[in-house]
Amino acid sequence: MKASEITKEFIDSLSFDEKWKLDCGGVVDEGKSADIAILLGSSPQVAVERAKACATLYKEGRVKYIVPSGGVKWDYNGEKISEADLMKNVLVSEGVPDRVILCDNEARTTKENMICASLVIERKFEFDNIDSVIIVTSVWHMKRSIALAKAFLPRKVSISAYPSFPDTSLEYVKTTPSAQGFLNDSLRLMALLVNKGVVEDFEL
Repeated sequence: MKASEITKEFIDSLSFDEKWKLDCGGVVDEGKSADIAILLGSSPQVAVERAKACATLYKEGRVKYIVPSGGVKWDYNGEKISEADLMKNVLVSEGVPDRVILCDNEARTTKENMICASLVIERKFEFDNIDSVIIVTSVWHMKRSIALAKAFLPRKVSISAYPSFPDTSLEYVKTTPSAQGFLNDSLRLMALLVNKGVVEDFEL
């Protein structure tokens, strides 16, 4: 099924299992290495989990640099902090050297994550010297994120996935309280991105 074929009526007709299969099915750690990881922001609890996963990716020697991306500010432990700065703090606390972390504090949407992270990368390295990028985000956010990465990163760059949740099985997602809403929103937004011409149509 293609993303463009999704409608509200279709989403409403699906069971939780069917939504999960469309949105999360096939999203796995591809086992690849890359020049840079783009780490996508979210609410504090989710951002911390994504950052810890990305730290593991770095410590395994699979990326050289990390771009935490997210400019939305949240109240966290008594301070107002951007998604990117929060994730940087987690990365450093997990043993990632400060010198390999390049923050984007501007992006406020997933589309802007790709645009703003690309600008950070271009200013630091120029994309002539970058061949591969890993997208680090939650399993139910990955298909949309990969589609946007392919739309806004240079065509020559190889893009792969690293879902942050330690268990991407259906049962794990079912036990996450907000998962139902995430799945509905993700399916709806994937269709919207295609139908507005932001990304090319893609198979789910």
